[in-house]
Amino acid sequence: MGLEARAGGPRKRAPTDPLFSELLVLVECGELRLSEGGAGAALDPSGLDLRDFHALRAIATRLGWVAEDPVTIACRNCGQSLDVHPCAALELGPFAFGELDDPELDATLDVSAAHPIPAVPLPGGGDACELRLRRVTVAEAAPLHRALRRRRLAVTAAVVRAMGIVSLGSEKRPAAIATALSRCGDEAWAAIGDWFLQAHYSPRLAAVVLCSKCGARNDVDAPYERDFEAFAAHAQGGFDATAGPSAAEVRLVLDDNVPVVDDGGEPLMGSYEPPGGDVTAPVGNGAVTLYYRTFRAIWDDDGPYDWKAEVDETLEHELEHHAGWRVGDDPMDDEERAEISAERVRLVGRRTAARQSVSALGADLRGFLARTWLIWLIVAAATLAITVCDR
Repeated sequence: MGLEARAGGPRKRAPTDPLFSELLVLVECGELRLSEGGAGAALDPSGLDLRDFHALRAIATRLGWVAEDPVTIACRNCGQSLDVHPCAALELGPFAFGELDDPELDATLDVSAAHPIPAVPLPGGGDACELRLRRVTVAEAAPLHRALRRRRLAVTAAVVRAMGIVSLGSEKRPAAIATALSRCGDEAWAAIGDWFLQAHYSPRLAAVVLCSKCGARNDVDAPYERDFEAFAAHAQGGFDATAGPSAAEVRLVLDDNVPVVDDGGEPLMGSYEPPGGDVTAPVGNGAVTLYYRTFRAIWDDDGPYDWKAEVDETLEHELEHHAGWRVGDDPMDDEERAEISAERVRLVGRRTAARQSVSALGADLRGFLARTWLIWLIVAAATLAITVCDR
């Protein structure tokens, strides 16, 4: 395949556009030309097999034609925080010289076979315990890419066809499969998503990032953004269902950078920021934030768990803080701070904790005076002037 670019700079996707549409827009605008060879006939990228399209997307991003946001990862060896542009580190040699014949790195899922999944109840009765997929083109996958950009993923017959699902157990009707998937458990949905990704992304699409601190190798998906953003989709859906009228006052923020920590130094799963910071502020700019890396760290450290239940519980917890803000009293916040204080006393002892509290109060007072000394000087001068005048 030949590539010829006239792009003036990296193309960035508009917020409401379907996933991966920036590459298609480049071709439509004439800034990027695909061909069978250097001088061959132009190719329409929407007709490409999805696995070829994702490889093309990685290459275009590596060459600077498609914009790539940085991602923050933790070194798997020492935990050092690393900010990386995955595609910027993608090796292009195998693509440029036709060396895509590694039986592991260049293989994708065998779609001629059925693949096991956790049991999914079927609308007509019985359970489906296996899945069959087929190859899909970019055009065929378009309904999925549009659906994944909505605030909540709705599994429809069109989405089932876009995923290339041929059968779910004995069921072959897209509408019935959509009904089953919309009701299936988290474990089954995650397994189906994994099979889909294995069918359309080869292991070759990864960058090797060396840790700047310990030198360890870290493999990062390149491109990092992929078809199933399960965490984001579930979190947004849960927020919409839980927030109710509060959705007009607070927004959901998904943060995949280094999490904020609480007063005791523990990385947070979620946090709440009231609109304007006090009850007199205008509404609409508060935020509930979920910290993806905290959820991921629990999975990596302790093994698989029901992360969706944890997301839902965290959302409910942070929205309870908002309910407290609305009435001007948040006892849950007081309880959390008291627990952190009690834990510090347990660790350092009562006398040391008291001494630290006095030191902190003194530091706060000194800081307050340092910031406001001019105001106090003016007040003192005014008071003195009034006193003199009264005499």
